[in-house]
Amino acid sequence: KPLANITAKKSTTMVISQKNADEVNAKMARVAPELKSPYAKYPLSAQTGRSMWVNPDGGRTAKGEPCFIAGQGKDQSMKEHYVYGAGSLGYRYYHLLTRDSHKILYVRLQSTTPFACCSCFNKEATRAIDEHDDITRICYNRSVATIPDDIQAAKDAEAKARGTAKAVYNFTQNEQLVVNAIQTGVFIAHG
Repeated sequence: KPLANITAKKSTTMVISQKNADEVNAKMARVAPELKSPYAKYPLSAQTGRSMWVNPDGGRTAKGEPCFIAGQGKDQSMKEHYVYGAGSLGYRYYHLLTRDSHKILYVRLQSTTPFACCSCFNKEATRAIDEHDDITRICYNRSVATIPDDIQAAKDAEAKARGTAKAVYNFTQNEQLVVNAIQTGVFIAHG
């Protein structure tokens, strides 16, 4: 898979081949048409000069485009370079330079997972499911990324997952300590 074909270079820099990037961009356009925009082109990289997400609340792109456009209701037509949905400012069109746009796409992709009966016997259905999963993962990573950079986004997503896992582990450990203390107290009282 192209997403798995990332090679390490000098321990902190990753290199993604142009062929793999082109394959991912084609998948992105098939799965979520909004991602055809050059603003969403894979891989996002801070080395291209975009070192931070644009604030949708009054922010503008370098070309002067607004980072959000008000919409009416929940269903709207598509606008080039924008994603429509519920973001930090409500239902609006959010520019792809905002993190909100990727959060909206992630939520949408999670709720529209392709379903294929007997996909293990149908190559096209399996391909569609795999592509959807790859693009959903990219949108999730971007939705939690500190900067618009796909490599950093993957690191940020992993750090978030580790933090969640540690919090759950600590909670269950505390739960076990309380249960064991109660059991010990009951044993001593009846003992």
